[in-house]
Amino acid sequence: MNNDLSTEQTPSKSRFVSVIYAGFYGGQFVLLGIQLPFFAGWLFQKGFSTAEIGLITGASLIARLLLGPFVAFWADHQHDERRSLRIMSFLFALGGVGLILAPTKILIGAAAALIIWTFGMLVPLTDTAVLRADRNGWVNYGQVRAAGSAYFLVTTILGGALLGQVGVSAAAPVMAIAAVAAFGISLLLPKGVGGRGGAKPVSWREAPKLLSSPVFLTVLIAAGLTQGAHAVYYAFSFLRWEVLGYSTLTIGLLWATGVIAEIVLLTRARGIARRMGPATLLIIGAAAATVRWFFVALEPPLPVLFLLQTLHALTFAATYLGTIEFLDRASPLRLVNTGMTLMSTTGIGAFTGLATVIAGYVWQAGGAGPAYLMMSSMGAIAVICAFMVARIWDGGKLFE
Repeated sequence: MNNDLSTEQTPSKSRFVSVIYAGFYGGQFVLLGIQLPFFAGWLFQKGFSTAEIGLITGASLIARLLLGPFVAFWADHQHDERRSLRIMSFLFALGGVGLILAPTKILIGAAAALIIWTFGMLVPLTDTAVLRADRNGWVNYGQVRAAGSAYFLVTTILGGALLGQVGVSAAAPVMAIAAVAAFGISLLLPKGVGGRGGAKPVSWREAPKLLSSPVFLTVLIAAGLTQGAHAVYYAFSFLRWEVLGYSTLTIGLLWATGVIAEIVLLTRARGIARRMGPATLLIIGAAAATVRWFFVALEPPLPVLFLLQTLHALTFAATYLGTIEFLDRASPLRLVNTGMTLMSTTGIGAFTGLATVIAGYVWQAGGAGPAYLMMSSMGAIAVICAFMVARIWDGGKLFE
């Protein structure tokens, strides 16, 4: 489909672009709203152990580390940004359908790894397209991106209620429908709104300049450890909370509490974040991770657990804002997208993937407590790294 809107911008065309991209995010984040809280329970029903679930999740994240930069480089060199989004959306849908059609445990695991990997690639590719559409005057990035969080929020609440009635066995079919919907919407994406505007794509020769910077590497480690410390929460929290007797609705509300806190910070505190600066945000996020996962390891009463969930605004959102602010201030404009990809794959993807694999074995050997304490330790190391950023970075560009 052509959907070429590149000739003349009008309010109605801009609204159409915003609605289509918001719906595209919607397919992705509806799936995430089921996958993160409930998918481990579905895999457990299919006979996967916690170690095997950790391997599936970790393998997909490590694949993002190994293949992510190549996919991002390929996508950035496409003349039509929709091509990469449609191909990744097709693989996304293929993984979703594979979950419900795969006849063997090995193929189910492969489909699960594919859908988690493609989601991890599809979101930054979509972010890049929408950021460029914002730069080209078509959309407001913050509003369109917030739609993804809103879809996720609603899904965790309604999904918890739905699965409470019909059982966790419905998780995979809902994920498949969401993935297929995302692919269908990708066919409607308008042409010419998220292009580079004539700018040349970055050369491979420039990317190593970022990785050779001690400041960039320190930020990568700090952000990677803090975001990676969510590994146990993302992969196994449903299993533990179900054992503790919490209903799927309660589990959905626990997740929703964290997302609401995240949305509040992302939408209300950008100005404050700019004044605080990247290093301070990274320190706050890492310190919150240390505290959050330490007390979760103690298995506090449900009201305290809800209170701890509000720290997601700091462990995720503050760290995310700190990373974005750092890239905006420290990276040359032509390398911002490359920096985002490296942070997402080499940093966050790698730490989360490795932490998920290791935590699966720690959980199986010693239970939830030691696994969450491992996450708290990652946060503590991230605090040290974040303080190092404040010490060694002068706040300017790494290079021109």
